Amino acid sequence: MQEINFGAGRPDPGSFPKEALAKAAEKIILDHGTELVNYPDGRGYEPLRAIAAQRFERNEGCSVPINEIVLTSGSMQALQLISETFASPGDTIITEEVSYGGSLSVFRKHRLQIVPAPIDEQGLVTDRLEGLLKNLKSKGTPPKFIYTIPTHHNPTGSILPLNRRKHLIKLAQQYDTIIIDDHCYGDIVFQPEPLPANLYHLSKNDRVIYVGSFSKILGPGVRQGYLIAPDSLQQHILANKIDGGTNALSSMIVAQFLGGNMWGHIRKINGIMEARKNAVIESLALHFSGFGGEVSWTDPPGGMFVWVQIPRTTDTKKALQLAAERGVYYTPGQAFSATGRDIPFLRIAFGFPTIDHIRDGIPILAECIKKAQDGNKHLAA
Repeated sequence: MQEINFGAGRPDPGSFPKEALAKAAEKIILDHGTELVNYPDGRGYEPLRAIAAQRFERNEGCSVPINEIVLTSGSMQALQLISETFASPGDTIITEEVSYGGSLSVFRKHRLQIVPAPIDEQGLVTDRLEGLLKNLKSKGTPPKFIYTIPTHHNPTGSILPLNRRKHLIKLAQQYDTIIIDDHCYGDIVFQPEPLPANLYHLSKNDRVIYVGSFSKILGPGVRQGYLIAPDSLQQHILANKIDGGTNALSSMIVAQFLGGNMWGHIRKINGIMEARKNAVIESLALHFSGFGGEVSWTDPPGGMFVWVQIPRTTDTKKALQLAAERGVYYTPGQAFSATGRDIPFLRIAFGFPTIDHIRDGIPILAECIKKAQDGNKHLAA
């Protein structure tokens, strides 16, 4: 039985540039290997931070000082450091009501009180966020930070409009909190229209920490992420970064490769991702039509995920089990719920499976959901 994995957000294994990285590794070790007897710079390997700065300027149309960039062991370490630095167990934070499960796990591990903020098809509803902030302040539990994925949201794929981004920054200033902008999917773009200005660029009051990653264009295994923060916030974060420094060898190899290949490699990744996303959308239209209006899905302009609403009467645990028995794996909606509630959604990550696997797996998924219907079950969306 073949395994079809729609679960984790990983790029295509065939896109991993193993030959080019092997050449980069050989050159780095031969030319600079003796430097590895030293501990890395506290902010990380400078040439890779310079590449992160170039990436930011190319994508966002504005520059960022290299000293504002700190390399981390993947974006998850950045979120762990931020949580440890700016919040204590029991403190309140705000996330979107549906958000990346890995981030939610970090916040729960730190025993933070997660307050969900409403979203719609455009992302965070900042008008309703304003009322939420006002209510929390009146209770004496203002949030230590607001965590958001404004660009190619995981899992919904939404892009927060410019007017809401500006409103969000205004609210952070008004209610004396900071914003964590998880920007890990910003390179995966299928549309020609430019994205709205990012929150870090829009903020003029040191309210935003930008989190990035090289995982989505290379692979999570390289463990190379970063954060961008003004000095007033960064110094507090660095005081908690007591890991001896981010893996310098990995940073050096990635920098050597990306220094001459980044934009061509990103174009290649985007072509692969778009073809697979289209295969998912086509397969859903073909095999999920029998559910009628009970089922809908997103058609994202970028990122790595399609968010699927399934019938409210679905026994979600049974559907997951039935699919696994047939070798098809995906992530259920509950994994993305800020409250941990069982919600009638699932996420399809389309970067890792081949197009043939997508076309084979979606009809199996539809069959399993149909078999998992329970007319007595009523879930709230």
